[in-house]
Amino acid sequence: MIKASAVMNKTLCALAISLAMHSGSVFAKTFTEKDFVSQPLGHGVYELAWDKGQQALYAASAPSFDKDKTDGLVFKLAAQSLQIDAKIPMERRTFAVALDEENHILYLGNALEGSVTLLDTRTDKAIKTLQLSDNSDPEKRAHVREVVLDKKHQRLYVSGIGRKDKGLLWVVDTQKQELAQTLQKLEPVGFAVDEAGDRVYVVSGSGELITLDGKTSQLLTRVKVDPADPEHYFLNIALNTARGVGYIADTNTKDVLVVQLDSGKLLHRVPTPNSVAVLYNPAREEVYVTHRNDRQISVIDATSNRLKHTIKTTAMPNSLALSADASTLYASVKQDEKANQADYVLKIDLTKF
Repeated sequence: MIKASAVMNKTLCALAISLAMHSGSVFAKTFTEKDFVSQPLGHGVYELAWDKGQQALYAASAPSFDKDKTDGLVFKLAAQSLQIDAKIPMERRTFAVALDEENHILYLGNALEGSVTLLDTRTDKAIKTLQLSDNSDPEKRAHVREVVLDKKHQRLYVSGIGRKDKGLLWVVDTQKQELAQTLQKLEPVGFAVDEAGDRVYVVSGSGELITLDGKTSQLLTRVKVDPADPEHYFLNIALNTARGVGYIADTNTKDVLVVQLDSGKLLHRVPTPNSVAVLYNPAREEVYVTHRNDRQISVIDATSNRLKHTIKTTAMPNSLALSADASTLYASVKQDEKANQADYVLKIDLTKF
């Protein structure tokens, strides 16, 4: 007959092994934005860019959607304190951002005007504005959604959202500061650049992963990642090139999708609410995802594809930026349109995890 103490010891041993195997989920913590520093800014705050040289955080905003109020505003914040160091007025409403720190240029996507403005970060003055959309022709009109920089090949990729099947991908020559190519029928929404691998990965509103040649910007492949689900609307992608995978945020359906970059094969679904922004941190092997509707940010373990932590926010988290030392995550957080409160930026100390 087995003694009770022996049974108890075996049970405790099994429990310890189980806890060790599932520690990523068992010990996951839920944080709130009160655990971190925040800074209210104003209405219409969207994307962020972190400038290491200036130790500054840029936040693009479009204060009003009224037809007669087309001005934009860029906030320049002290990265450590989030103190507002400057409010830079722009002639057009700013949404998307991409920073060329070495050349001191902040590219600003003006969504409603279909253009990109180049801002000199040393003087806080606009250098020029590139009109990309032909707004005189309704069939060719498109709104700028995302801007992504390829420093190696001196290109800026800009997605234009138009009518169905009318989406455009503009390729800007950053050396000449002019439009170089316009790619049609891609329905591009978000994308990420693998400079070392000479690839540009585009996600579309129809659930596709599209691969472009980084040297020529020409189409290589396009794959439906999950053809069984027609509801997909991919919004953004983050790359983990060391593992050869991408993390896709979908605004229509639940779960973050982990896909194989060279084939577009769906490898894994990380259970989460529908998503907006996604960012991979190779230094910590973590993926960060914003969930506007559920008012939270997910921290995912990139080695196991499991949820590590959740950060609850009062309003709706939108865009993300990471400090150069990979220890601080910044998020723009938007208020409900009916709320009479300012959008704000949240500074998340990752060393607390």
